[in-house]
Amino acid sequence: MLMKWYVFGQINHRLGYEYAEHAMAAVTSGTTCLVVFRGLARLPIGPIWQIEGGTLPAASAGLVGYGFLLGLFGAGIAAIFTNLHGRLGNFMNSTLRLKDKPVKLAIFGGAVIACLGVLVPHSMFWGEYEFQSIASLGSTPLPHVWPKSGLTGLGPTSALACLTIAITKLVAISFTVWGGFRGGYIFPFFAAGAAFGRAVTFVIPEIPATVACLCIAAGINVAVTRTAFATSIILVALSGQVNAASPVLAASLASIFSTYYMPFIRAQQGRFELFESQLHAYKAEELFKWGPAITPSDLSNESARLLNIKSGTEEDLESQDSYKLPDSAVSADSPIQEASVVNTL
Repeated sequence: MLMKWYVFGQINHRLGYEYAEHAMAAVTSGTTCLVVFRGLARLPIGPIWQIEGGTLPAASAGLVGYGFLLGLFGAGIAAIFTNLHGRLGNFMNSTLRLKDKPVKLAIFGGAVIACLGVLVPHSMFWGEYEFQSIASLGSTPLPHVWPKSGLTGLGPTSALACLTIAITKLVAISFTVWGGFRGGYIFPFFAAGAAFGRAVTFVIPEIPATVACLCIAAGINVAVTRTAFATSIILVALSGQVNAASPVLAASLASIFSTYYMPFIRAQQGRFELFESQLHAYKAEELFKWGPAITPSDLSNESARLLNIKSGTEEDLESQDSYKLPDSAVSADSPIQEASVVNTL
């Protein structure tokens, strides 16, 4: 619950926790929910994943560098997912014209998800338990699937198998969302990231499995949800790998900066007024260096508008409407999604 509230505090921002004035309220609410829920349910508060390879030793500059590169790799995967996710939405809503036919949409989406699950059982469900099975290379069986190996017997036993699981999971995520089913992106992205990470470790065994799985999971999720700090905290806490914090944070930062101009959730906004106010203050300081006698009438109309100077005082900043994405970029058929915080986790 604490993690859930912390995610909610960031998910509507374009660059992480930009509205920092709400941080204490979000953390306080999350802590209260965590204690009440886990206490009443008599559930422990601690890690839920055990990644093969044991506890990661102390992090090094090399591991942080790996984390940065893996974060970029995850961001690239997220960029491809965003494009194909939008195309699938256009196909289902426009070509098949299922947008206003929820029953047919659910049947179509559910049929695809079920077929994928029969062929690749690790692509099913929301990803919490599937992450454990993938990260442990199948040594932890899937708890919600029978038979455990599905129809094809495919499991995370090779690079190609892990890559197949990862891609299938992303396809399942897209059909789940467009099919109108309850669910979201965060933990499913974690499961896909674990599969991509395991594929990487088969190719480059020098990279610890913990770093590969967590960093790629962070890169994918941060590129879409913009939750750099929350994602890092969640992955480190749920894996119990404290020494992985630096590489995972490096992956999150690499992802969030490299995909800043790749909007996905429609409601996400940046703190443009902060940048604008700093620009105005800088411009005003430069202009007032000319002497105390300068007045707004001495400036061009464009300069006066830019500085928002009127009778020696600063006007209220313009609203953020001029910075919002055009309607064409956020149409119903666009890959950019409405923020659905209730169904995100």
